[in-house]
Parts: sequence; structure tokens; C-alpha cells
Amino acid sequence: MSMSAGARIAVFASAVALFCGVVGCASRPPASQPREGYAADGAVSAEIADSADADARYQPMPGSSYLDPLPLRDNAKPEYPPALLAQKLPPATVVVRLIVDGAGKVADARIIGNAGAEPEFAEAVLAAVRGWTFHPLKRVTGRMVEPLPFTQHYRFVFRQLNGRAVVELGG
Repeated sequence: MSMSAGARIAVFASAVALFCGVVGCASRPPASQPREGYAADGAVSAEIADSADADARYQPMPGSSYLDPLPLRDNAKPEYPPALLAQKLPPATVVVRLIVDGAGKVADARIIGNAGAEPEFAEAVLAAVRGWTFHPLKRVTGRMVEPLPFTQHYRFVFRQLNGRAVVELGG
């Protein structure tokens, strides 16, 4: 059964809108309240950081749409290094670049921002994220689904609140 020209245009416009919303959006999401987690309960948050690699994004292909990559819920969370608690350090931000393969496994993790922070914070981030797994980025063309590698930056903020270790959503 063939679709009318109007139906084909509507399907194409929907696919383009979905693609732009998933891959092509260059604007930063609105600021939200940081979620705090304590080392004692294992709660931790991370923020997806802006990337300077905007030109390296996948380009739209006619008739294709993309499914966002998502980290698995049981990925290990970075922990505030216990040896640093007594030092009562100021907040420290660590930004890591992950390269994730088409199977959703972290192929490479590199610290790209650790301005003035103790190296133990960067080590804690790398120890956690190197084992992360994602539902991979997927390009859908008709009935064909193609998993794709991708790069993602995450920002972690380590700080102490009332003497307790906190790793929170970056600002």
C-alpha cells in the first residue's frame, strides 16, 4: 500500500524534527537544581557537559532517525576519595570525555578538565566511568538499525557539605 504525497511529507518532517531534537540540538538545557548525594548512601549525579566537537556530530541522512544513547542505571558512581575528607577541600570539578563503541562499552575515557583539583578526584572518575555501559546510539533507516560509536562529556563536582562527601550534578 502506497502513502500519499502528503503522508510521505508528514513522515519525513516528523523524522527530521526527531533527528534535530535528538542529535542536532546545540543549545544548553535549562539550568536545574543540583541533586546531592552522600557517599554514605551511594547517590551521585553527573551532568552531560557541552562539547567543542559540534562539527563531529553525525549528519542527518534522508529517511533516517536516531535513538539517543543512555547510560545504564547500574553504572558505578564516582566516590569522594576518603583520604581527602580530612583536608576539607573546596569544591572540585572534573570533566571526562568518553568514547563509547557501537556495542555501548566505554572504549576510552580521558580527563579533559580538572582545573586545580587533586588528582585523586580524576582517578575516582576514571575508575567509575571506564566500566560504564550504555544503550548505544542507533541510526534507524527503514527496518535497519545501526549502532554507532559516540563521544560524550560528563562533568562531576566533588565537594563537602556539613562534613559529608558529596558528588553532585555539575553547574
